[in-house]
This record gives sequence, C-alpha cells and structure tokens, in this order.
Amino acid sequence: MLYYSAHNQKQLVINWHLTEACNYSCRYCYAHWQRDEDVKDLIRQEYQIHQLLLELREFFDPINSRNPLAWKMAWANTRLNIAGGEPLLFPCVVEETVKFASRVGLKASLITNGSLLTERIARRIGSGLEVLGISIDSADAFSNQLIGRLNSKGEFLDLRQLQSAVEAIRERNPAIKIKLNTVVNRVNWEDDFSDLISLLQPDKWKILRALPVTDRSMTIDEEQFQSFVERHRRYHRIAVVEDNQDMVESYIMIDPQGRFFQNSPCSAGYQYSQPILEVGAVKAFEQVRFDPDRFLARYEDAEEGGS
Repeated sequence: MLYYSAHNQKQLVINWHLTEACNYSCRYCYAHWQRDEDVKDLIRQEYQIHQLLLELREFFDPINSRNPLAWKMAWANTRLNIAGGEPLLFPCVVEETVKFASRVGLKASLITNGSLLTERIARRIGSGLEVLGISIDSADAFSNQLIGRLNSKGEFLDLRQLQSAVEAIRERNPAIKIKLNTVVNRVNWEDDFSDLISLLQPDKWKILRALPVTDRSMTIDEEQFQSFVERHRRYHRIAVVEDNQDMVESYIMIDPQGRFFQNSPCSAGYQYSQPILEVGAVKAFEQVRFDPDRFLARYEDAEEGGS
C-alpha cells in the first residue's frame, strides 16, 4: 500500500510477517499460514533475512520499471513493516532487521501487541523505526479473555508498562509516529476507547472490522461496525476506518517462509507464491493477485492521513 511519510513523500509499504508465533491466541487472528515443510522460516538464518531485504529493496526500488506497480503509481521510498505473530518474541531478530533495513535503504516500522515492549527494547530499536504500531482490541480484562488476548500464564497487557515504553521510544525518537490498531469484533464493538486513546496519544488509529478468515463467530454486521465508528467520531482526525472489502488484495504481504501471499476473494484462504529467495521477487510477485486500484484507493486515503 502507499502511504505519506512524515516528509509528505509517497511511500510503499511491504508487510513482512516474520513469525507465526505469538504469546496471545486471538480468535480471529489471520496470521496462520499453510507451511511448506521443506522450507524453514527465514528468521532461523540471519543471512536469509539479509537476502530477502536486498531482493525487496531492488524490486521495489522507486525507479525499477520491472515492478508492475510502477506503471500505475509512483513512490519515493519503501518501508518494511515488521509484523507477526508477535515479532518481539524475537527481539534480537527485530533489532538486526531494523538495522539492516536502514543499511540497504529501506525505512522500517513494527507492529506489536505491546505486551513485550519494554523501555529497554524501545530504546534499542526506537531510533530505527519510522512507525510503531500497537494492536489493542480492548482495555477490559474480561473482554481480552474472551478474545484470547492473554498469555499462557493468564497475564494481560500491562497498559502502564506500555505507556512507559511508548514514552521512552518517543524520547529516543521524537519523529516516530505511534499508531494504534483495533479490530472491531463481537466482543468489543460496544466498548469506548476514549481512555486508551488519552493514555497512549497515538498519531493515528486504524479501526478494522474483524476479517472472517479463521473464526466467523467473532464477526459483526455493518450496523455494529458503524456503531463503533460513530461512537468514536471525536477522533476522526486520527482515525482511519477499514472494512473487510478494503483489505482484499490491497496489501503487499510476505509470510515467515518468505513467500508473497494474498487474501484473494477468488480462493479459499490465501494464495501463495514460491519462496522469494528461490525464484526471485520478480517471478514470485507475479504469482499472487494484487489490485492496483485498491492500492490507489489506499493511496488517496493516505493523503487524508490514512494507512
């Protein structure tokens, strides 16, 4: 997707889900992939991470005319968005990835559930991040239990610890943008997030409707989703709303084994490419569907302060 960076430059974002592992078990989590038993996750070998980033840097170079997206849109730089699972289960991998991304000319961002983000980690990686995304779907313990947002010890997100970590990362990197991601679902659609917004002071709040990929029992109807959005209208300056259809074929996504994947409506589950490190980014990118018009729609949203 395209995004406007802090300097008002158009930016292409690539989402690399470096692990499927997570300390939470959210019932609607889509981060579960069909695994090729002959291919190991890239995080097992540092050199493979480096190879992946070099491939992405070359293929998504703004001046690379071999990239089919270049004929429909233009971007000034490329950002690698590190996601999971929960990437901070592997903090050393995240730190090395952020450093190497910078070395090869990629911007970097991180999406985390916040539970493992300490002040120490925040200070170590903060200067290398352009955006820190935090996924929070409720501040209520009972709601989090119903959703599955607690670890194997029954522990929930410590919001005060998270607040301290966010303050530390802002101190380390005043230019960083803090983004809050919330999946609206059957448990939380009646919640009020005002206190949470006041606590974390995000620069942006992405409100997503639960995508029925793995568990349809958590989905909500249009009226319930719009009720949540309307309840938080006061935050319209930072809020970006994404419904299910907005998310189809509109993200560039890579799984832990280094394959492009896509949530196409034409197939059950995901479409996968061959591993990028085996066939190269050019060929792998041709093997999954992308809708440039949806990309362009995101581009227009970004102009308004979007994703």
